[in-house]
Amino acid sequence: MKGELNPMEANFMENLNLTIDGNRLWNRLMAFGKIGEGDNGGVTRTSFDQKDIEARKFFLKLLEQADLSPYMDAAGNIFGQIIGKNPELPAILIGSHLDTVNSGGRFDGAMGVLMGVEVLCTLKEKGIQPERTIKVVSLTDEEGARFDYAFVGSTALVGTEGSGKLKENLAAATDKDGNSYLEAMKQASLEGEYFNEINPDLLEQAQLGKNDLKAYIEVHIEQGKVLENKDLAVGIVTGISGGEWAEVTIMGEAGHAGTTWMKERKDALTAAAECIVAIEKIAQDNIGSVATVGKLEVKPGSSNVIPGRVDFTLDVRDISNERREKTVTQIYHSIRTIAANRGLGCEIRQVQSLSSVMSSPIVMKAVKDSLQELQYPVYELPSGAAHDAMVLGELTDIGMIFVRSKSGISHHPDEWSSFEDVALGCEVLFRTTLKLL
Repeated sequence: MKGELNPMEANFMENLNLTIDGNRLWNRLMAFGKIGEGDNGGVTRTSFDQKDIEARKFFLKLLEQADLSPYMDAAGNIFGQIIGKNPELPAILIGSHLDTVNSGGRFDGAMGVLMGVEVLCTLKEKGIQPERTIKVVSLTDEEGARFDYAFVGSTALVGTEGSGKLKENLAAATDKDGNSYLEAMKQASLEGEYFNEINPDLLEQAQLGKNDLKAYIEVHIEQGKVLENKDLAVGIVTGISGGEWAEVTIMGEAGHAGTTWMKERKDALTAAAECIVAIEKIAQDNIGSVATVGKLEVKPGSSNVIPGRVDFTLDVRDISNERREKTVTQIYHSIRTIAANRGLGCEIRQVQSLSSVMSSPIVMKAVKDSLQELQYPVYELPSGAAHDAMVLGELTDIGMIFVRSKSGISHHPDEWSSFEDVALGCEVLFRTTLKLL
């Protein structure tokens, strides 16, 4: 069965003498999966909700117990660290995120964070004080599930938008109940000395300088079937697709469904439908681009009323920045043209735009050398999904290791990676980190 160890891999794992403690890592991963677990087995921890706060406290306690000197910055990013012999040298940062989508899986994000903890714990247990400081980080809100605004923690570290612009965007981002991101951040009930540092009014204090980091490494489940189809447990990420996220509003006129003749209608929904089909066609024509309309809201939302307004989301991604920009430009032009031809209004609001980033050759070589050292096949693949590494690529060298995801399932209760795959992924991370240190 795909996703399970083939005979070659089973023999490989049986003869592999792991440096890291695979059982400890697995037990921690399963424990975190209980925080926010629903009846269907899905995990929900969205930014600054009750379960997210519980996970933050759990993580801080774990770092304290592991003697990893935990601290938290103004954006809510939580760090553990081992201070190097020469702390003035740029540090190595390992991390991912602990937040999830609604009813998501227990591996996405959390696996990468806990692998970072395992690497640091292993270094301490072996009495290795690295030359440079090494840190693990849980980055605030990678998913953007609650407020439709993602990569908050990594954006704060890079300072891409400037602290004022980021704060402005957080104030504008709201959840389904109308609560702003900024207020939720301020009102979160966080107790303990490390939580006192979180302060959205001081986001500029979270920003790191170009000389603060040597590299950022992230391990993540693949969220696709490439590794599974190749019968491989791990792979090296060559680069991460950039993305454009927008909100579109089509404004027509509501009217009675029985008394308004078809030629008199200004139906916002039929216009939106035409736009969505055009979006699909444009992405298909620009091979390499993908475009998705994932959320649609129709108003007034009554069965006997012609829709007067439709809001929908737009998600466009491509590994090529030039091609993505071309696709986005064509989509925006098409939406405006369709609305104008129907005598309707439209508004397009860009939410976020992130450039694609290529993995650092230095980090990729360290991963490749680690795989060869383990006598495991080297396989390279791009990431179509976005990750914090994409944002941090503006600040430092980045690299990613993918771990096989059974049936390619992610963002779903059935998301799963085997114990053996997770253990091997962490062993590769540990050896990669030693080479970069």
